[in-house]
Formats: sequence, C-alpha cells, structure tokens
Amino acid sequence: MSAQLPIVFIPGASSDATVWDAQKDYFAHRTDVIAVDLTQFDSIDAMSNEVLRLAPPEFIVCGTSMGGYVALDVLKKAKGRVKKAIFCNTSARADTPARARQRMMDVNAGEAAYLAGREEPDHYKVFVGEKSFRNADLLARLKAISLRVGYGCFKRHQTACSTRPDSLAFLPQIDMPVLLIGGAEDAVTPPELQAEMHDKIKGSLLTIIPAVGHIAHMEAAGLVTAEIEKFLATAAERKTA
Repeated sequence: MSAQLPIVFIPGASSDATVWDAQKDYFAHRTDVIAVDLTQFDSIDAMSNEVLRLAPPEFIVCGTSMGGYVALDVLKKAKGRVKKAIFCNTSARADTPARARQRMMDVNAGEAAYLAGREEPDHYKVFVGEKSFRNADLLARLKAISLRVGYGCFKRHQTACSTRPDSLAFLPQIDMPVLLIGGAEDAVTPPELQAEMHDKIKGSLLTIIPAVGHIAHMEAAGLVTAEIEKFLATAAERKTA
C-alpha cells in the first residue's frame, strides 16, 4: 500500500483508545496514526470537536459504534477535511425512546451496579460473537478497559449516545470513499443497520465479517485490519484512475 493520509481512530462507548491498538500498530509503520481519547466527554458534539482539534488538516477517519456517531458528526462539520471514512459496527439512527430510557436506567443504577456487572462474564456476551465469548483473553481485556475508564466514563458516554442526532438524512451527502464493516453476530448494531447506511451512501463498500459481534475490530483484528488496508488501496486506485 502506498503512503496514506493520517488515520484517526475513534473508539466506542465506555472504552479508550487502546481498543484500536492492533490497527494503530499496523498502520503506524506507513503513516501517522491518532487514536483519540474521548473518555471525558458527554456529547457527540464535544467529541467531534475534540477529534477535529487533534486531527491534521486532511485525514482518514475510522470509528466504531459510538465512534461511528462521532465520525458522522465530524463529516457534518468538516467534510472537506476527511478524504475517506470507515464505519465499524455502527448506525446512522438516533436512539429510540425506549433505548434512551434503558441507557438512563443503567446509569441511574449507580457505580456499584456498574462495577458488579463488569465482574460477570455474561455482561460481555451481548457485545461479542459466540466464538469470541469463549476467548478468555479477550473478555479479560474488555473487563480491564471497563474498570479502567470507570463508571464516570460510562455515564458520560451513555448520555452522549442517548442524545445523539439522527443522521440518516445526512448519508446521501457523503461523497467520499466509504467502507462499512459489520459483525454477522452483532446484537447491538445488527448488520442491517450497516446495510442501511450502505444503501444511502453512494459508492460505499460493505463488509460483514462472519462469527463476530459488536467489537469486530478486537474480535477479528487481523480481518478488520486487512479490510481497511484493502479499502484504502482500492480507494487510492479509484482516485488515480
């Protein structure tokens, strides 16, 4: 792959920049890579402002889950600075009222409930595919991240996700190379939500990875990295054709 623009990786909710370590380490050998820390922010608007503050004048954006919501807001504010976009396990839809209420119920349960829940292996079952749920090392890493960012980050990110805007009407305005990645077993943002984005973003590419859930970039890090690399190379070829 030829030299690329810098890549900005955006993590999902209740996590930090380390969730992108595999991709960051891989692409750092050929371009500048930034993995942003959004643990202190409680709105998508503030998060996208932080991304734009840290990002170079032109860049490639890659966000997963909540990071995808942030990436969409980045495009709304500064589409001219973003030359390619990658959305993983995300959606352009706002929360339903029921989902927003559930998020606030989880927040209102308090810190003790948050910590107790993260000690239970079944807590992580909804986020990963069946095979990944048997990966003790992966579950231990997810637990460590949850405990490291803590309840405060969880509260802030649930607030941000529950109040995010709907972006479906914006999707047809995206006029750059776009890759959408989903997990076939994603129970949080099912593949049909990435397919919906694919249908509305002209010329976008869609890849659904078998046997992974909501955190495809960690469950199948090598496959996701390879899909990103292939996309960047293909996008570069289209530009020079």
